[in-house]
Amino acid sequence: MGWSPFRQTGLTYKDSRTSGGFTLITPIGGDSTYLLDDSGLIVHRWHFPSFLPGYGYLLPGGNLLVRGQPLDQSGAGIATSGGGADILVEVDWGGKEIWRWEHPAFHHDMCRLPNGNTLVITWEQMPPHLAERVRGFIGKEAATCLTEDEEHLRFLMKGLGVGGRPRDLSGFLGDAILEIDPQGNTVHTWHAWEHLDPETDIVCCREFRHEWSHANSVQAGPNGDVLLSFRELSTVMRISWPEGKVLWKWGGGKISHQHDASFTPRGNMLVFDNGAHHPIVPRSRVIEVDMNTSKIVWQYYPKHVFSLFSGHIAGADRLWNGNTLICEGQSGRVFEVTPEGDVCWEWVSPFLLPFKGVLCSMLFRAHRYSADSPELNGKKPDPRNFTELNQEWRLAARA
Repeated sequence: MGWSPFRQTGLTYKDSRTSGGFTLITPIGGDSTYLLDDSGLIVHRWHFPSFLPGYGYLLPGGNLLVRGQPLDQSGAGIATSGGGADILVEVDWGGKEIWRWEHPAFHHDMCRLPNGNTLVITWEQMPPHLAERVRGFIGKEAATCLTEDEEHLRFLMKGLGVGGRPRDLSGFLGDAILEIDPQGNTVHTWHAWEHLDPETDIVCCREFRHEWSHANSVQAGPNGDVLLSFRELSTVMRISWPEGKVLWKWGGGKISHQHDASFTPRGNMLVFDNGAHHPIVPRSRVIEVDMNTSKIVWQYYPKHVFSLFSGHIAGADRLWNGNTLICEGQSGRVFEVTPEGDVCWEWVSPFLLPFKGVLCSMLFRAHRYSADSPELNGKKPDPRNFTELNQEWRLAARA
């Protein structure tokens, strides 16, 4: 979606086919997570004065699990983030912090398990002998040409690093999935590089040589299996947990640098295919894949060609009425589509905020909750409690 400083923001469209409910967003570069009603009004706010929230979702009971970055970004250089990696915090409905976990290599995503433990993604150094065998990447001459011009590299990297970057790790990086208990102890570790093959798990030829897999989402299904999305490999993997056995692996050029792989109620896989390096031209879509047959059984791409695009971040959720909520992350647009692909609800973020020296309206993801969901049951979100905030961002004018 093209961005214009004159574009209409807030609620832009709603019809009777929408699921209704409440939408959770965390504007990148801001200090808050917001809950919106189906009229696009802020009905609840979690404010974080001690760190920069980047992404969060609600837990049963109404607590918010949110990751973010340190306030001090002064140490940021080209292709790095200031401070350390991300911080993980759980707060109650009123914003009181009840749990915090910090790790120098935490990044991108987290998943609270039914047993109270939490899955988190972390960077880790790979064994050098294996790192040398990983194939793909931009050629050395091309990489040198791109990186020797500092201004050009700065242009390439502006606005990136939303998912957290390590400051203390060097060498060639892989991913580890940790299961941590409520006390912050690691009770299980799964190393991605132990389950990948350098001969077949080849990194995209437009990426610099510094990491292999780049996991950007982790989600546990109802039977305990876990879905992982690996951006650099354009691959989604399903593993048993905690055994870690690879049960299913899919990509094969059909997706490009995807985000937010999740289970649908039918047990299929839903993912936002960013399409940054699809052949011919970049293009984005949302696809649903039957993991038994590895066939695409549903997909959304707009009828107005090229009107959907997010080169990084973004996501999608299958809703309780069969519709799909889509977050076009880079532009800050959240919209709901029917199974037939018709847009029945759309909201465009009015938040234009500073992030690492640039302005952005980005949203890492968005989530939708019904009023009687376990996450909101008994809560009473009310826009009247945020009248001034809705007026400040001109959301009330669109409701």
